[in-house]
Amino acid sequence: MCQKSSDSPEPKIYSAARPCLEVPEPAVLTGDEQKRKEIAQRLDTHGLLYSGKVVVDKDTKMLEMPESLAHYWDGDTTIAKEPPTVEFGIVPASPRFFGPSPRSTAGSGAYSREWSNWSQAGYYQPTGKFYATVGDTDPFDGHLYVVEYDPKTKNLRCLPELHKMLGTPDGQLRDAKIHGYLDIYEDQLWLCTYWTIYPEPAEADYATGYEGGHILSFDLGTGDMTDHGIPVKRVSWPYHRIDTKRGILYGLGFYGEFMAWDIKKRQLLYAGHPPRDMIWWWRAIMIDEVTGNVYSSYIYDPDNDVHMVKYDPHTNRFTKMETRMPHCSAKHQVIDAEKPKEVDMMRANTLNRGPDGLLWGVTKQGEMWAFDPDTEKLKAKGVNWPGLMRYTCAMERSPSGRYIYYCPGAHGMAWTEGAPVVQFDTKALKKKVIAFLHPYYSQKYGYIPSGTFSIKLDEKGESLFCLWNGGFLEAQNSDKPDFHGFFGNCAIANIRIPASERVE
Repeated sequence: MCQKSSDSPEPKIYSAARPCLEVPEPAVLTGDEQKRKEIAQRLDTHGLLYSGKVVVDKDTKMLEMPESLAHYWDGDTTIAKEPPTVEFGIVPASPRFFGPSPRSTAGSGAYSREWSNWSQAGYYQPTGKFYATVGDTDPFDGHLYVVEYDPKTKNLRCLPELHKMLGTPDGQLRDAKIHGYLDIYEDQLWLCTYWTIYPEPAEADYATGYEGGHILSFDLGTGDMTDHGIPVKRVSWPYHRIDTKRGILYGLGFYGEFMAWDIKKRQLLYAGHPPRDMIWWWRAIMIDEVTGNVYSSYIYDPDNDVHMVKYDPHTNRFTKMETRMPHCSAKHQVIDAEKPKEVDMMRANTLNRGPDGLLWGVTKQGEMWAFDPDTEKLKAKGVNWPGLMRYTCAMERSPSGRYIYYCPGAHGMAWTEGAPVVQFDTKALKKKVIAFLHPYYSQKYGYIPSGTFSIKLDEKGESLFCLWNGGFLEAQNSDKPDFHGFFGNCAIANIRIPASERVE
């Protein structure tokens, strides 16, 4: 078992209304950031970067397939006939551009400093507002924001910066990512924080006072933030989910640590590695809220067959299951930096059983599947996208269950295949592109949407909210040898799906 930070630390509530929570723009930028700023200001011809303005478009150009896809297109994929209405705006996270970090991140495994999104999104039905997060990934001077979008007023804003709220001391290592689901439980938006030094901080970093990732929640009426403490020392959380029926928050650590935390009792039910050398893949949690069982998969190494794993909260026991992730389709192998695998890990899934009683999901390489929690059997459903950019980190199912929405190419490369928004028909097993956001937004607004981890459907199945990574950047920058995708300034796209394209 891992070391608990404390048995039941008293929660600390921080008011969103208190003064001095603003983050100023730096007086001096780094050389790279100065160049990025100059490019952004030249490309931002509609004044979106600093204004918080949301623009609205509906254009048949969003339905034009990029030439890069012509070679891969198949008969199982179509394009919508009517374009959606899209509300688009740049997240007003401050600072827009960055000065020098107080400490060099060279050799730390940290990403270059830039605004990016890694969490899944949330939706609060009483107000109709959508939520996501952004962070700048700097482990020594990082910033984290919860982003709120109100489609009724088209108001896009950031809640107060998390480290300003917490009062994180200067010089202390800090988490600079949110990497799991923004679940809503009892009118609070819940999240856990995640470090940005890999594989983990050094002893000198822990000596600054850093102890691990926090559990935080936000009051969606006032914006006040509650710090529920650091549940496990020296662990932070690249994935988390809540069983909203039982009030259990589940978290996964970078080294495969598993946490089950009872929200009402403020008690750890389990904290540590699964037993018997069982390895829980730390980027997936699938919860069946009917039974309470929690699922994921092994990782490819050491289990080449990638079996599923299960945690039963009633017995506090783990099981390696006979059920396995699906094999990659013979005619569609994903090209990856790594050797293509026959089977890969679970990566995303729908949040609850649908009307068919199934949970749907996708592997890291884009193989779709449907899982029956009653029989604990899984059926392969084919690839999620005809192109090569299949990596998908969030899925949303329509209210009546027929359609599943997702955006493949999540990690900064979706633009190479049009930044597609996909609707998957669970009856016909066909894919339909609702919109290609690239090159439309690059040509009209100078912005390249490069990929998203955050999508959320409203309760009517009419609006699909996305928070995109990307920036006011030029495509030729992708020729650089260290290129890992376009990041810089995040944007929201609220996609109002035409009724004609979502007939259940």
